Amino acid sequence: MAKVKRNIEGLALNAQKKRKEAFEKVEKGIQELLREQRVINFNTVAEASDVSKAWLYKEPEVRERIEFLREKNSKKKKLPPKQRASDASKDAIIRTVRERSKKIDAENRELRKQAEVLYGKLRELNLEIQRLTAENQKLKTELWKRGEKEERTFYQKSGEGCVTDKIQSELEILAIKLSSTLRRKIESKPEEIVMKAIEAFKQNLEDGIEIHNPGGWLVKGIEDEWVKNETLQGEGKSPYPKGFEKWYREAVELGFLVDIPIQHLNLDGYGQPKVKVNKPDRFAPYTEMGWKEAKEMNPPSQGS
Repeated sequence: MAKVKRNIEGLALNAQKKRKEAFEKVEKGIQELLREQRVINFNTVAEASDVSKAWLYKEPEVRERIEFLREKNSKKKKLPPKQRASDASKDAIIRTVRERSKKIDAENRELRKQAEVLYGKLRELNLEIQRLTAENQKLKTELWKRGEKEERTFYQKSGEGCVTDKIQSELEILAIKLSSTLRRKIESKPEEIVMKAIEAFKQNLEDGIEIHNPGGWLVKGIEDEWVKNETLQGEGKSPYPKGFEKWYREAVELGFLVDIPIQHLNLDGYGQPKVKVNKPDRFAPYTEMGWKEAKEMNPPSQGS
């Protein structure tokens, strides 16, 4: 008897298990039909859930649920064919747009990654350019210092001058900046010649002559070895460029230039005399220009 009882209990448990599985399959089938918006009735549910229609009719809960959904589904207003086609077309467009959007998003992500890589490389290049620029500037500075040192050494070996304390003191009194050009010019001449040029510069200041570029004037004065006027007669030298005084006298006599005492002529930034050319056919009585430019216009001493 015990064995029979166990068999009966086993069969009952097995039946309950199968019934539960059938309920789950039916519910799964109904959900699938709802998701796909298909018609719900006993035939479609039996097909979707893989259970018999007899079993569906036999189970009151299942039968009531199918009938309720069938009635509800039948009450839905059916769309006209054109509207259904229109909706299907819209759905297709929406799907296409979504797929295109996903594709564009993926492309954008890839482009952002590439941009980040390129930006990193660009930043590295900029840093390298800055480093090379700084290194280049450093090498230029060292090269310039080395060249200046070698040039100064060359001048000193040649027995020529240097910027002595006396010259430095005079330049400070006259407020003349010791540029690299002026330094090289001073170092290329003996101190005596440099001091004579400085004295000539001071005399021009005392005579009221305006000098716009003192450093450039002194460079030219040292190069041409200018001296003060008071020493000219004794030494036979002139503070003016070679041939200027003769040309100036002839040009004045010809009426080409305005007659101004030669010592009162203005000088340009390089210490060259500026003359006043007569211009009777112009509104201005004269035009002031460099003597070399004026000489090219009317050089009375060209043949001399």
